[in-house]
Amino acid sequence: MSLAMNSTVRPARDRVMLAVMGVLLAFLALHALGAILDFRAGINAPLELDYGEGIVWQQAALIPGPRMYGNGQDLPFIVFHYPPLYYLFVHALAPLAPNLLAAGRLASALATVLLAPLASALVLTAARRRGGTEIAVAVAAGLLVLCLHAVRTWGLFMRVDMVAVALGLAGVLAGIWAGGRFWSTVAALLLCTAAVFTKQTELPAGIAVFAVALLLNPRNALAAAGIVGLLGLGALALMQDLTHGGFLQNIVGYNINRFSPDAVVRTLLVERSSLPVAGLILFAAGSLIVSLPRPSSGASWLRAVGLSLHAGDRPAVARAMLLGYFAIASLMLVTLFKSGAAFNYLLDWLCIGVVLVGVKLCDLAMNNRRPFILVALLLILGVAILPFRQLPDRPSEEQFAQHTALVRRIADANKPVASESMTVLMQAGKPVIFEPAIVTELAALGKWNEAPLIDMIRSDGFAFMITTDDNRGGGGRRSAAVDAAMRDAYPRVEQIGPDLWLHKPAD
Repeated sequence: MSLAMNSTVRPARDRVMLAVMGVLLAFLALHALGAILDFRAGINAPLELDYGEGIVWQQAALIPGPRMYGNGQDLPFIVFHYPPLYYLFVHALAPLAPNLLAAGRLASALATVLLAPLASALVLTAARRRGGTEIAVAVAAGLLVLCLHAVRTWGLFMRVDMVAVALGLAGVLAGIWAGGRFWSTVAALLLCTAAVFTKQTELPAGIAVFAVALLLNPRNALAAAGIVGLLGLGALALMQDLTHGGFLQNIVGYNINRFSPDAVVRTLLVERSSLPVAGLILFAAGSLIVSLPRPSSGASWLRAVGLSLHAGDRPAVARAMLLGYFAIASLMLVTLFKSGAAFNYLLDWLCIGVVLVGVKLCDLAMNNRRPFILVALLLILGVAILPFRQLPDRPSEEQFAQHTALVRRIADANKPVASESMTVLMQAGKPVIFEPAIVTELAALGKWNEAPLIDMIRSDGFAFMITTDDNRGGGGRRSAAVDAAMRDAYPRVEQIGPDLWLHKPAD
């Protein structure tokens, strides 16, 4: 009778599990569809979606070219924040888009959508069993990545981040399947190097791949790292030579920001909708760490893990690599204290963390159904309270007319125009003379002399100036000295949009 009861209870529990997974997948699919529609609508959106888009557009227009990663400090002063790979992707997609801005947004959107199958594949690779429930969990993890506020927002922008994260996850997946084999490890490390040449801080994936490969086959790992390292150093030397030493100065020297605890608070407030998911990420990571092989007496933990990897256990390899990636990404969260930090700094941690949640759910489904249902219900709750974001706001006819008139006005100006909304400059065919936020930061750090800029303002060197606020005394995009010079030389102020002010000369 006991066996008969158990056979009745188990199918009932399985039906509950399937029902819970069905609800979770429905919620996730709805959010993911909204994200994809966001991307589609945002690619050709006429207005600036993020402050950084304008300068990235200007950088893309100059890469490749003689002015890329310039080493001088004269005006025009353009800082190139990132290595060149993203910009090359943008140029490759340019024939499919009306301008480089749309091509850049398309590159981000495609990379973001690619995160879903990458996350799903990583979950399945680390799963101990691959039944229907595990496949459903893997699909859910992939969809959850698209639902996170940071991911679906940053996937709209012409920014380098999403391409870098996608390359990093692809490198980890390739590293898991490499299993210590030489050429496969070379391929995995090349993908990770490509991620670094897209965004220089995209280091966790490559470190995790190399560390686990070293445990699996030290000779192959060192040889593969040597080849990829030489290629990377060769590319670095080439960029340094082409830019007369400006490459490292731009991507490293100009990327050191001031310490700002406020940046952490600001970032967490913006990304607060992901906090329930972050709680599950910490639970999953802790549980998976506890479940790692325990060393016997006298043996080191590292040796215990190494022995389990040598046993040909691909899920063990996957878990070691994923946890290594997560640990390094966690250490990288210290960069949230940079004054220029934003919620894109959470992308790596959130994406790999969601994969760990998927792996833990697979373990719970295999071993104990009740905790699986509990964790899945908590995940449903977390997803349910994610705000349903609308498609990017369609500007009103008045706003669109204001924008069109402003672009035309900039295009007709017989002098350069300074603007804190740099996208309108690029749309008007005018170059960016300086990026407001970075020159303000570098001037505060003593790394750039803003006197030539102040002289240009005071000598009426601009046709007019555009700001995104009208706060006196400056701020993150204007130093007090620049603000004072602007108000002296361009005293007439006209609001020309919800967040744009036009500063005109007295004449």
